[in-house]
Amino acid sequence: MSELKKEIFEWIKTIIAAFALAFVINIFGGIAVVDGQSMNPTLHNKDMLILDKISYKMHSPNRGDVVAFKTDLEFPQGIWKDMGMKKNLVKRVIGLPGDEVKVKDGEVYINGQKQEEDYIADGITDGEIDTIVPEGHIFVMGDNRLFSNDSRREAVGFVKIDSIIGRITMRLFPFRDIGHI
Repeated sequence: MSELKKEIFEWIKTIIAAFALAFVINIFGGIAVVDGQSMNPTLHNKDMLILDKISYKMHSPNRGDVVAFKTDLEFPQGIWKDMGMKKNLVKRVIGLPGDEVKVKDGEVYINGQKQEEDYIADGITDGEIDTIVPEGHIFVMGDNRLFSNDSRREAVGFVKIDSIIGRITMRLFPFRDIGHI
């Protein structure tokens, strides 16, 4: 009977540890799931990510951060659409408040300086943009620039800093790709 008690005790410890971990993640962070191919090759469809919710309460986003943020975009179909829920997106911060963002001839320029973006798919950025990021906002793009609904599109536009849910810190799933982002 003592073996059974030991086994039950181990299960109880494991369950308590899992709940404690979930509680800490929920308070200081969160979970986001990538929906689509817009962040390839950095992130992939259905990747589960851990968010840091508190860092932007202490400082502003940095250029290059990967963030999750709230939008007014509706889900195209399924239960989330039926419930009237809005999509959260995961994108990379390209421009900060006051930055001049220019996309020309497949290249991105911030404040007149060409950006070296070795993380993007296909090595080019489509579209022609010449804009100034307003105060209290950021300019975001997916790493898969040819297939990304981001600040270059009117549906997303500039992202209010207040709508950022958190900074992506690590990939949790799939387990083979677990690690820091």
